[in-house]
Formats: sequence, structure tokens, C-alpha cells
Amino acid sequence: MSFKVQLAFSGKSFHAEPHESVLDAAIRAGVPLNYGCSNGNCGLCKAKIVSGTTRALRTHDFVIREAEKIQGHALMCSTACQSDVVIDAEFATGPADIPVQTLRVKVRKIERVDNELAIITTQVPRTARLRFLAGQYMRVSHEQGSQEYAIASCPCDDKRLEFHVRRLEDDPFTGMVFKGMSVGSWLNIHGPYGNFVVDESRDSPLIMIAFDTGFAAVKSLLEHITAQDSERAVYLYWLACGTDGLYLDNLCRSWADALDQLEYFPILLPRNASDILDSQYEGIAKIEEKLSASLYRAEHLEHAQVYTVAPDPVAKLVQQLLVQKGFEPQQFHHEIIRGNPDLTCIHPATRA
Repeated sequence: MSFKVQLAFSGKSFHAEPHESVLDAAIRAGVPLNYGCSNGNCGLCKAKIVSGTTRALRTHDFVIREAEKIQGHALMCSTACQSDVVIDAEFATGPADIPVQTLRVKVRKIERVDNELAIITTQVPRTARLRFLAGQYMRVSHEQGSQEYAIASCPCDDKRLEFHVRRLEDDPFTGMVFKGMSVGSWLNIHGPYGNFVVDESRDSPLIMIAFDTGFAAVKSLLEHITAQDSERAVYLYWLACGTDGLYLDNLCRSWADALDQLEYFPILLPRNASDILDSQYEGIAKIEEKLSASLYRAEHLEHAQVYTVAPDPVAKLVQQLLVQKGFEPQQFHHEIIRGNPDLTCIHPATRA
């Protein structure tokens, strides 16, 4: 049996099991309660129990004054519910509320999709977590250098950090990923950064358009939305140069099969589509034709928010096509691609 946890004055709520901490339940549900160490040392997750019954789940080193205990204050990382409760707790309302952190993480899994693309999963230390919002990115560093990557995992699983890496010619960091990195290797994480986050105060449909490794940021957003049991309609478009660019196509199809509110549209661009930067060239016409055919559902989504992680020319083309369907500029949210995308079908000489 689970209990409902209501955040006073916010309208947010989630469910907690009697054996888990309120903080763990919030993280699992994608509710960004304020916290630091998550193990009872820092006190940043201190909140007031307004109503309901709780119990101490574990002892903690942080000292709560007696006067605060009488008023109902407790650490959410060390408190479990015994009934439905209402708590007065601080939580992140946007990226500005999330501090930049530095963590040393261990590589737990390396999935080399092919000779050019790897999906890296890391584990944070037992005594630390990376607080972030879905859609943000981090800087990953090693002795051989550093690169910025979108966090491809969900904040609801903040002990696990995933990022997607394409090999970049003559780059020491990606060279190390493909030749020197192994399970058990250590990396330094700095972040989170960025404002590419979904406005959760809205319930309007979401149109998400990713190009190649731009899917990493979109994956985090989608996993966060599904963790919250959101009913918002989502239309996912994934463009790539050839089938190998849709490297998690089966995952997207499984989402579409399992979630009534999600529709998935893979868009394969031929590698000879040529230079999209030349609007007079046949290549732009081919890409525009594919996008126009796939965006047909958008004609009935005038109030949707549009999130694109694509090269600027593609993002501008998407905006142009949707503006023609009645969309307004304020509905568009754009993020640059991190992860060295394959752009050979856009500009044959380019892979960056």
C-alpha cells in the first residue's frame, strides 16, 4: 500500500511506499525536491510535516533543533510515510534552482552500437547524486580531455547517468571512449547546465524533434514525463542519416506501443540529401518534403510546445513549416546537439 504525499501550496503530489524515504519517492516520481547528499548529512532536504503520520527510516548526522522537531520538521531522506501526508518542502522550479555540482563517477556499462557510436552508463557514488532536470547537459572529463553531453537518463534515476557519444576525428576524449575506456573506468562530471526543460505548469501537447544524437536530451525529457504518469500527448520525430542514426529505434517503438499518448515518427534522410544550407538545392526540397509529410498531425496542435534538438538549418526549417500551420514563435524551444552528430546527409563533408 502506498501513501499520497502532497506538497503544500504547489499542487504537486506523488506516492510513497511505506519502506522508502519521502525523498526517494519524490525522485522516483520526478518531483524535484531540494536535497544535497541524500544520506542525512547536509540537511538540505529538511521539510515540515504539515499533516499525516511519518516515522524515522534511519538515523542521520544532521542535527534538527528541538524547536523545529516540535514544529514537525524532518529530513525527507530519512523519513518514511505511515499515512497520506502533506509536507511544506522546497523544490526546484527551474534550472536556476539547481546548483552546478562536481562528481566522480564510475563507468558501469558501455554499449558500442557500432564503431562510431557508444552509449555510456555511469554510476554515482553511494554518498552522492547529481541533481538535474530532464533536458539538461553535463561536462564529462578525463585525463585525455572533456566534452559536453546531454544527460540521456531520467532525473528519477539520478544514481545512473547516461550519455551518447559519437567518435570525433582527432578528439582525445572520444578516442579514449572507443579505445581506452572500460567498465570500471572513472570519469569526472560537472553540471548540470542548460535551460532546455519542459514547462510543467502547462498541459499542452508536446512535439519533440531530434536529429541523430540530439535524441539523448529528448530521451531524458520523455522518461521524465512518463515517470510522472503525465497524460500530455507527445509526438516524437527522430531524423537521422540512415538507419544507423536511429540507434534506439526499437526503444521508441516500444514507447509508442506501450503509451497511448505517444506517437513516434522516424524520418530517414538519404546520405546524398546534399547541402541543406543551400535553399535552392534539391536536398532542401527532399528534407522539407519528408518533414512536411511527417508533421501532418501538427495541424491540429495549435497550442503544442515544440522542442527541437537539431542543427540550426533543420530547426529553422521545422519552425518555418509549423509557422505556416499557425504556430507562434514563443511555442518553439531549441537546443544545440551535443554528442558529435552525424551530419553527412546534411553536409557531406561534415561530422560534428
